[in-house]
Amino acid sequence: MSIINLIRTSIYSLKSHKLRVFLTMIGIIIGISSVIVILSIGNGLKAEVNKSLEDTSANKINVYFTPDNTGADLSLLEPFSKSDPYYLKKVDGVEKAEASQGIAGLNFTSGQITYFDKNAVVLLDNYVGKKVNIEYGRSFKDGEDSKKLIVLDDTSAKTLFNSSEKAIGKGITINGIIYQVIGVLGKADAFSLTGNSSYISKSSKEDMNSDTPISSLDVYIQAGKDKDKVFENIKNELIQDHPGLKGQYKLQDPQAITKAFEKIIGGLTAFIALVTGISLFVGGIGVMNIMYVSVSERRREIGIRRAIGAKPKSILLQFLIEAIMVTCTGGLIGVLCGFIFGKIIGIFLPFAPVFTVGSVVGATITSVVVGIVFGIIPAINASKMDPIKAIYR
Repeated sequence: MSIINLIRTSIYSLKSHKLRVFLTMIGIIIGISSVIVILSIGNGLKAEVNKSLEDTSANKINVYFTPDNTGADLSLLEPFSKSDPYYLKKVDGVEKAEASQGIAGLNFTSGQITYFDKNAVVLLDNYVGKKVNIEYGRSFKDGEDSKKLIVLDDTSAKTLFNSSEKAIGKGITINGIIYQVIGVLGKADAFSLTGNSSYISKSSKEDMNSDTPISSLDVYIQAGKDKDKVFENIKNELIQDHPGLKGQYKLQDPQAITKAFEKIIGGLTAFIALVTGISLFVGGIGVMNIMYVSVSERRREIGIRRAIGAKPKSILLQFLIEAIMVTCTGGLIGVLCGFIFGKIIGIFLPFAPVFTVGSVVGATITSVVVGIVFGIIPAINASKMDPIKAIYR
């Protein structure tokens, strides 16, 4: 019998037991849809992390110092000086260098904001090169770098003014200096690494940090240069400029942070998807059970087909095709349900789930494999059935 006839016969057989086939597919549908939802959430989370770090330059590294005595005060050791960025620009492979008051390249400065009797503590960053989500007011314009202006985060605005909209145009005091609020940011994403930070001009931030010890340096590497080799040159230059320090200058690559986050998220997603996929095993057991029932009910049919010349291979293929059809149909329905459930769950998440072609292809292949693995034994038993005993028993 040709493959087309075997497929046609399998479809007729499955259509004659629609309810039983559908109940068998439920386990496959639940398993596939659960895996699709978990993978889409994991992909969405990775995309959100990448979005949070998209302003991190690919050629940027952060150089920091760790003393041998972990309890030592870095402000007393002074591993960096104001002149270091100037001299590091002369190092081969360095495009530019600048002081960073943040940790591991996250360039923030804390400040105390007051408005009459209300106050709040904020993280301050400069707006240069940043993509800011303005909800009320406006962002900075060209030529305003020397002005004392601020784009306030929504949490601080609500703390000081009870309403973000009321903050526009007001004067607030930061460390004794008055700044005018020109804009208020929208609510920060739950997975944003910058969190609730406010923005001031670069010159204002430099003035604010003029008396603050440098905790690390942001160094921009020239395109095509090896980061590790350039860092060795930077380290040697810093050791010469700051002799006698007991400790090490170390490299922190922001891109490595992104890759580490992606690796962690990918591992957690794969583990949860694997645990969720246990329902596929349960669904496979259901497929095997229903195929055994089908073989038992159709013993006479099998015997007659064998008696008129059907080969064991044809019998095996027919039952195997039936099992694959059940799991594939369940898999396709599971993919559709997973897409719908993912969209619904995305409404309650701070990021959108991301569905990929790879997830759909993987789910389809998994469905076929489940059908083959759990349908092969009943199919073999049917092909080995004695035709005479099958007809008269």
